[in-house]
Amino acid sequence: MREYTAKEMKLLKANPYTFKVTKNKLYFTVAFKEAFWTAYQAGMAPRKILEDLGYDLEMFGQKQIDSMVQRIKYQVQSGNGFRQGENRTRRKKDELSIPEGASIESKEALADIMNEVKYLRQEVEFLKKIMKTENTAARKL
Repeated sequence: MREYTAKEMKLLKANPYTFKVTKNKLYFTVAFKEAFWTAYQAGMAPRKILEDLGYDLEMFGQKQIDSMVQRIKYQVQSGNGFRQGENRTRRKKDELSIPEGASIESKEALADIMNEVKYLRQEVEFLKKIMKTENTAARKL
């Protein structure tokens, strides 16, 4: 993964379409995504769009530009509109709703089930990471 230099970060931060810059990531504003998508739909090339929006093409590799287009397309197709900054959605907390008048045994049983669900979710996430690592290693061979 390419890292931005301090000079590049300063240039990127100066652009009004930049929401946030870290040494590894660049986050765009909603205005950038809307302008980019409009121009892309009109048939403009992604490189030309970036240049027109004030970005130096020397800072972006082709893979990064392709990824940018895919992320913007994904946000359009999601139907939730464009988001600014990180696009992670947080999982809602598991709420334990126990009906009034429930017995203590059923409350304990429900709590045990909720703990097991949380554990299983963690286990699934761990297995996903293992599989991703194995797939990455297999592709390198």
